[in-house]
Amino acid sequence: MKIDTIKYYPPHVQNIEEFKRIAEVYDKKLQLVWDRLDQMQTNKRFDQMDEEECEHWERMLGIKLTGEETLDDRRRNVKGIWTSGLPYTAKKFTEVLDAMVGPECYLLDINKKTKTLKVDLMLDVIMKVDYIYNLMRAMAPADMIVIVSILFNRHIALKTYKNNELSAYTNHELRTSTVFKRELNTNKYLQSYTNHALSSYMQTALMKKRIGG
Repeated sequence: MKIDTIKYYPPHVQNIEEFKRIAEVYDKKLQLVWDRLDQMQTNKRFDQMDEEECEHWERMLGIKLTGEETLDDRRRNVKGIWTSGLPYTAKKFTEVLDAMVGPECYLLDINKKTKTLKVDLMLDVIMKVDYIYNLMRAMAPADMIVIVSILFNRHIALKTYKNNELSAYTNHELRTSTVFKRELNTNKYLQSYTNHALSSYMQTALMKKRIGG
């Protein structure tokens, strides 16, 4: 919205230079106010709130960060915990997981006979294992067993690839890499680095992050 204060002045003063300058100052001040009001409206939506608003909700909900979360991850954490209110039905568990990690990143199985709630998380959201377990444990009945695990790549996921395409990867990488088309740090590539040079990287980073560029 473009602010033009001068048009609200009486016609006989609109062309006076002093009033033009005053109007320009008002335009800038009012623009700041309008921008702030727009952001306040945006912050009412969990999916769009800014970092400052996200930090406010994290303090209020007692969310602990690992330091690896993106702003979008933090928004999902807040949304998931806020969504996790009563009643604790199967639909509610699904709503919470959808909010926390997205519907494509988990498999939920609730077995009423064995009183077991099992969540299999995709590798893309491996850093949220503790978040999800703590939330599911808090939501589930006390006599229900809660299991949260990582869903590794199965044989069926590799059937579309040729042997020569997979030969560059170790067995561990075949089970854990999320995108085979992307060049990963294979053992052969990492041999050019010393143990000291690689010591600052976690195992998952060695598999997913391009070392040296």
